[in-house]
Amino acid sequence: MPKGKVIVIDDDAAVLESIEAMLTAADFEVMTFASPTRFLAMLEILPYACIVTDVRMPEMSGLDLVERLSQAGRADWPLIVISGHADIPMAVSAIKAGASNFLQKPFGSGVLVQAILDACAGRQTVNAPDEDFKDTRERLQTLSPREREVLSHLVSGASSKVTALVMGISPRTVDVFRSNILRKMQAPNVAALATRVGRSLSA
Repeated sequence: MPKGKVIVIDDDAAVLESIEAMLTAADFEVMTFASPTRFLAMLEILPYACIVTDVRMPEMSGLDLVERLSQAGRADWPLIVISGHADIPMAVSAIKAGASNFLQKPFGSGVLVQAILDACAGRQTVNAPDEDFKDTRERLQTLSPREREVLSHLVSGASSKVTALVMGISPRTVDVFRSNILRKMQAPNVAALATRVGRSLSA
């Protein structure tokens, strides 16, 4: 059974073919688009999926695509931005625009697969019983503003490194925050916490 649907957008045919083969071998159902405009033209009929998009494309940048998806009511779709010319400002811009993660080419199959799984886990809608939801909300109130900011990035699928870049702190500091958050929330890991919390952090 497929792990989920993934849409890959890149104007480089070789990259498209490589990522498609990589994800198909990892049991994902993959669709590819050679341009963001072709993807957007079909958006209304496409099923929910995790999007992996290049940053530098001739018709529209990956960052512009993130904004277009938000405008089209698809802000809840997990999205990973990839680039062969990454830098810190670009990574920060991608995450602030709504991307779940930012990967620099070349990357291995394991790195991309884990990024997709983390991004999808971070966007899951919560369907917990009322009492469980109430308990989660009460525990969220015990977090400091800084801890809530760290948590908002982590449950969206961002790695400690990317979270650190966006917040201007060290990955080690992010890991300390994460440990404190999991202790206060009584959660075994961020993925489990993301399933319980969902998008309630922004409420």
